[in-house]
Amino acid sequence: MEAWKSGIMDGWKTACLAAMLGLGAGAAEASTNFYAQASATETNVFLGQVFNLDVIVKAAEKPDAPQLTGLADFNATVLDAGKTTSATNTWLYRYALRAKREGELQIPALRLGGLTTSPIGIKANKPEATDRMKLELKLSKPSVYLSEPVLLTAVWDSTYQFGAIKAVDLHFPILNDKRFQTLELYEPKKENNAQSTGLPVHGTRVLATRNSYKAEATQHQSLSFSKLLVPKHSGTLLIQPATLLCAAEKEKDPKSKQGQRSAFQYPSYFDNTFFDQNVTGGSWTRIYTESAPLELEVKPLPLEGRPDLFNGMVGDFTILVDAEPTNVRVGEPVTLTITITAQEYMESIFFQPLRYQPRLVNHFEIPSDRSLPRREGKSKIYTQTIRPLSTSNTEVPPLLLAYFSPASNAYITVESAPIPLKVSPAEEIGVFGGSIYQSRLRAVEEGIRHNYEDPDMLESRRLPLFGWAHPFAVLGFLLLPPLLAGGYSLISLFGEKRHHIHRTAKAARAYKVFRKNAAHIVHSHSMKSEIYEDLDRVLRAYLGDRLHLTPGALSFRDAVAKLEEADTQNETIDKLRELFMVCEAYRFTHGFDEKANTKKIVHDAVQVIKNVEKTLK
Repeated sequence: MEAWKSGIMDGWKTACLAAMLGLGAGAAEASTNFYAQASATETNVFLGQVFNLDVIVKAAEKPDAPQLTGLADFNATVLDAGKTTSATNTWLYRYALRAKREGELQIPALRLGGLTTSPIGIKANKPEATDRMKLELKLSKPSVYLSEPVLLTAVWDSTYQFGAIKAVDLHFPILNDKRFQTLELYEPKKENNAQSTGLPVHGTRVLATRNSYKAEATQHQSLSFSKLLVPKHSGTLLIQPATLLCAAEKEKDPKSKQGQRSAFQYPSYFDNTFFDQNVTGGSWTRIYTESAPLELEVKPLPLEGRPDLFNGMVGDFTILVDAEPTNVRVGEPVTLTITITAQEYMESIFFQPLRYQPRLVNHFEIPSDRSLPRREGKSKIYTQTIRPLSTSNTEVPPLLLAYFSPASNAYITVESAPIPLKVSPAEEIGVFGGSIYQSRLRAVEEGIRHNYEDPDMLESRRLPLFGWAHPFAVLGFLLLPPLLAGGYSLISLFGEKRHHIHRTAKAARAYKVFRKNAAHIVHSHSMKSEIYEDLDRVLRAYLGDRLHLTPGALSFRDAVAKLEEADTQNETIDKLRELFMVCEAYRFTHGFDEKANTKKIVHDAVQVIKNVEKTLK
């Protein structure tokens, strides 16, 4: 019996303990629902090859970025520092890594708050050393002023045939350097040039120019491309080396048909072997080379003599203004075409809105919206309308352009020529066409004299109405005011109808116009400040046309009131609010900028507007 009771008690203890362990395990599982997971896109790499390290973190709140001090064997560049993912309470930390030495390397465990990732083993292989391939960076000037554009040219020279090279990985660290703003050169004819070749550079496709020459009886081929750098900090700035890793096909006998055929193969703009990563087999040799680092001396801009209109443009520029029409009434639009030409690089031209022109303010109505500039040669062409406020405006006054000239080592303000303007008074429209009607009725002087006349006066007689006019004339006179009033009302009705049709047509094509303007941003800008400035403009233009609001004075509060009337989902409104806030943040932020993925930013914005459009249909 005692043994039985003891067995029962032991069973209960075991069950309770199991239950407690089960509950504990469940609690532990609930409390450890958060995690940090690291993964590398490549674990078998070559020296100079860039690969990504992704760290996914799920936590109660966003943790600080991990310390990278343990990555001594790698060069690391931050790509995403805690980007929000589609999952709840989950963030992405992404880094571009490049091995510094060969051998068995390790990415150590990274700590994010109370979470830790697992270490990752990386095998780094040494590519074949060769003197048949080199990479060179060249600056157009060794010394510039702050915000002065300088041309950086990369030249890849090879005695290998470019048609026999695959898996090109050209790393260009300057594109992620926040000390510089990187601008694309405007070369519209380059795409149709037979010597143009597509080249993978830093994860993007760049259009390079191919050249061929002989040196010391050896045939060389080269590819070159350029970027404009605008320094945002003064001092001696070090430009990190560019690196090139590729796979070259082992050369065949040039006398063979296959060898002769490969000698005349050139990579095309789009589909060429540079982008082909398939290099399996023993017929390919990995080759690595890098450029020498460069130094750029950046001088600060002087404070003395800086004009109020100076907006950071450095170089030498001219301004030309044309106006059409020049004979208008008060309040009618005058279209200004403003052409700003640079002596060297027009990519850095930025003309401030006309509301900053002191000679225009208080004399003309200046809309806040203006078109995106058109590029032509070394010029940017801006178009904007102004409206004269008074007949005393006898000219479009000279427009001012302030810049710093490195050649003169001084600030210069140039101005356009004045344009004669004839302004007439606004057209006055009076009631019933402006005619003033005065009563021609006179009091009957006789009063009640008929009571005192002879009976003969009571005979029936046909007398003209009022005694002075033909009845038809009087009838026409009496009917004219209501007829004119009815005509005026009818014209107003048709005017309102026409205005309504015009507004409806603008609303109908607003989304199409937004997409077109957004696509223009993708091809025009790469820096966040430029992207969001133009995106803010096209966003306001869309909402103004779509919601029948004034784009220049449009605020998010105005837009959200209209959207709530249309029963727009809160999620869509929140995303639109976030887009508004980001655009405004970059409109009013100065002194900081960085390169961005223009295509992704614009794509996300288009998706927000697409959801808005679905609500309004």
